[in-house]
Amino acid sequence: MEALLAHLHEEDDKPDTARTPHLLCGSKFWALSSSLGCVYLAWLAFGRIRSQQFDWPNDIWSVLAYGVWVIFLLILMGETRCFRERLLFAVLLANFALALSMASAPHLQPTTAETARQISLALWVLGALYSASFIFRPVPEVDRRAPKV
Repeated sequence: MEALLAHLHEEDDKPDTARTPHLLCGSKFWALSSSLGCVYLAWLAFGRIRSQQFDWPNDIWSVLAYGVWVIFLLILMGETRCFRERLLFAVLLANFALALSMASAPHLQPTTAETARQISLALWVLGALYSASFIFRPVPEVDRRAPKV
């Protein structure tokens, strides 16, 4: 019981939120997983562009899946106070929000869908490169937390 109480502030009895501001920075496993996931999704996006498959799936399950990812990334952005991690989550959020908007629109112009696929590919590549940088860059010594939301 004492170990659990050690993480509480004495004056306001709330959990000590300053103990883990980083979700990805301190773990090479999660940074590598994020990078490999983005590389895989970039490869899929590249394959669709190369084969000129620009249509987005409009079924309800795809819309729900993209919506869940958007909500999940918004929660992750609220959980971390590390600016670098929030920036990565913002890139991923932009990509899933783009996919959600494309999947929600049943009748798209071919040029709109093509442009959206190209933007998605660029965001996946950016996410892969940026999350790979977490593997090689150490946790900042100076605590540069993003302001609380």
